[in-house]
Amino acid sequence: MSLRGAYVAAGSPNSSPSPSPTPTFPGGSSSAPVPAGNTSPSRVTDRKHREQLATYKGGKPRSTNPARRWSPLQTAWNATRRLSGVLEETEEEAKARRLSGHPPTPFLALVGSGSTSILPRRSKVRTYFLYLATVFLVYYVLLRPILSDASGIPSTSTASVGPNARKKVLAPMRNRRHRPATHASRAPLPPGVILRTNINHPVDRGLLKVDMNSKVHPIYQLIRDARETWDDKLRKQSRTLQDAVKEYRRRYGRQPPKGFDRWWKFVVDNNIQLPDEYDQINRDLLPFRALSPQELNRRIESASLLPDTYTLRIKRGSLRTSVTNGIDGIHGAKERLEGQAAMIAPIAKELEDFTAVYSVHDTASVTISYNHRRDLLEHVDEEEYFDENEELDLTPRGWPAFCPANSAINSARGIPEPFNLASHTRHSYTFISDHYRSMDVCDHPEYIPMHGVLAGKEPHAGALTPLFVLSKTTLHADLLGVPVEQYVDGMRHVPWEDKNEDRLLWRGSNTGIHHDKATPWRETHRLRMIKLANEQDGEVEVLSPPRALEGKTIGTARTKLPVGEANKFYTDIAFTGHPIQCDHADGTCQELADEYRFTGKMTHNAALHYKYVVDVDGNAWSARFQRLLSSGSLIFKSTMMPEWWTDQIQPWVHYVPFQVDYSDLYDTVAFFRGNTSSLGGEPALAREIAEAGREWSLTHWRRVDMTAYVFRLYLEWARLVAPKRGEADFVFEEWMERERE
Repeated sequence: MSLRGAYVAAGSPNSSPSPSPTPTFPGGSSSAPVPAGNTSPSRVTDRKHREQLATYKGGKPRSTNPARRWSPLQTAWNATRRLSGVLEETEEEAKARRLSGHPPTPFLALVGSGSTSILPRRSKVRTYFLYLATVFLVYYVLLRPILSDASGIPSTSTASVGPNARKKVLAPMRNRRHRPATHASRAPLPPGVILRTNINHPVDRGLLKVDMNSKVHPIYQLIRDARETWDDKLRKQSRTLQDAVKEYRRRYGRQPPKGFDRWWKFVVDNNIQLPDEYDQINRDLLPFRALSPQELNRRIESASLLPDTYTLRIKRGSLRTSVTNGIDGIHGAKERLEGQAAMIAPIAKELEDFTAVYSVHDTASVTISYNHRRDLLEHVDEEEYFDENEELDLTPRGWPAFCPANSAINSARGIPEPFNLASHTRHSYTFISDHYRSMDVCDHPEYIPMHGVLAGKEPHAGALTPLFVLSKTTLHADLLGVPVEQYVDGMRHVPWEDKNEDRLLWRGSNTGIHHDKATPWRETHRLRMIKLANEQDGEVEVLSPPRALEGKTIGTARTKLPVGEANKFYTDIAFTGHPIQCDHADGTCQELADEYRFTGKMTHNAALHYKYVVDVDGNAWSARFQRLLSSGSLIFKSTMMPEWWTDQIQPWVHYVPFQVDYSDLYDTVAFFRGNTSSLGGEPALAREIAEAGREWSLTHWRRVDMTAYVFRLYLEWARLVAPKRGEADFVFEEWMERERE
């Protein structure tokens, strides 16, 4: 179709143009001037277009000035004239143009020259610049990593361009608007790790098993996967109350508890970052759903009479507390009660009625057999109540009784010997991939003799007792609360670049177990750590730092070091003061003093100058973790205790996990710090994780974050104890809606 045909087709339905005013062009004529003496087809086309413009049907002129009316028409005419030069040129003109080497007319229509160009000269320059920049970015982001050595180490001058970084750029505004205010910059990972051109190290039961034939350090993989998991978790958090209700139903298969809208208001008002991550509450409360409200309240009343307990009661928005006889004689018991009461006092009026009984002790005490737990959960699935008159089998005893028959603890042929730094050559290496899964004693029975909470104990199976505690293992059936001991607001920190000590620091007392002739205290967690870090004899085998592999496989690049040299370079770990929790009469206290390193106490200010700091369990959980994270040091954490924040933090993004047997400790420190010449390590990744951990503690571990957890915990508990449990569900209504900023 010719251009004239196109103009006609755009007219009335019968394609007949209606009369229209004839525009007057500059110079007073009704058509634009055409130079005489030129009758070429292109000039004929020009004249035809001017005639079309003169007869074009238009509305009322926007201006009475002929020159101003002419300007937009002339611009449109210039553009169409160049295009029609191609559509209507003769065969001879097309041949002449090809022989002359001029660019095609459509290209000139876009980047033409002189006053007839649609794009000015400055725009042309900008277009070429953008084109070159695009080519460079495509090469640098996509092609260069693929063409480079997949097992190589990232240049210290490059930036991380992993898939998550690209997702951030492409994320919708709705997601980007809700990110935390600050982010620690991310150090680069090897391109082969980011693009997954390397074969991954396998993961099983929460542990990564190192492929010794790989040329890429496994910690790169752990950091990559952790970043992706954390970014995905942040991106998926509910933004509205309705979103939160839907997510709750998706996760747990039921409606939220009554008062959920009041909890959500608290979330919005206090900028709670992860409003969906409360799976620990569901894990703890799920077996209790098998008990009828009447039976559960009866058990609560019985628990309140147990020794060494205190009780919190909410009745019509008013908080009351009570204690059992003798609690005043327990060190710290009064402060523990006051801390729990102070945490819920601001929200007491928003809570439904409930009674919660707490143990004053550090450790958990409720254990039920695996068969009984399975029976309770089957009743929950079938929406039936457990018959309280049914006789329980209380004969099972020992940790295996609390695990499935096909679990590792029930199929293990004896418990392996604890890791010894210099005892033998290692044939396999593992690192923690999933910290919560790695705490499962059913999967990892080797940890039983290595931790004071488990070692030397043979607990009996009992009934499901509604008792709240501040720490527990995955084998205990107690209800997990939120400890407030040693919480610090506004913790002072030293910037990473001002920290001048590269050794791994730990100071503390010899807690974790009572030390006497009847207990296996030498192999428990704190004693073993001091022993390992101060050993002087033998050799230790350490994986090569990542930048020192130089194309070798992990298996061939291992390094053997004298134990004394390794400990002097990598660690500064010791007990402080003098032996405690030990029997003087049988000589155990003296043995501790003779065999283990005890030093004077270190001030907090001195500790702030260490880049790498260890955190391990004591008698139960470690109360210092929040303070350590806030210090800006890179925290290495070993624990058997899931806590209220476990679902809300990301190992390898905010801290470095290591195993209870400490078999991965030296390999992990060497990854970040390098070899004994301080070469080959990843200090940039160490700094990134340290700063991300501090940011997390300031935005996810505030007092309001702890209150948000117990707020939701007590709403769930109030539903379970409500006389009419079926009427204690939350019902969403539009007027309740509030959106997180």
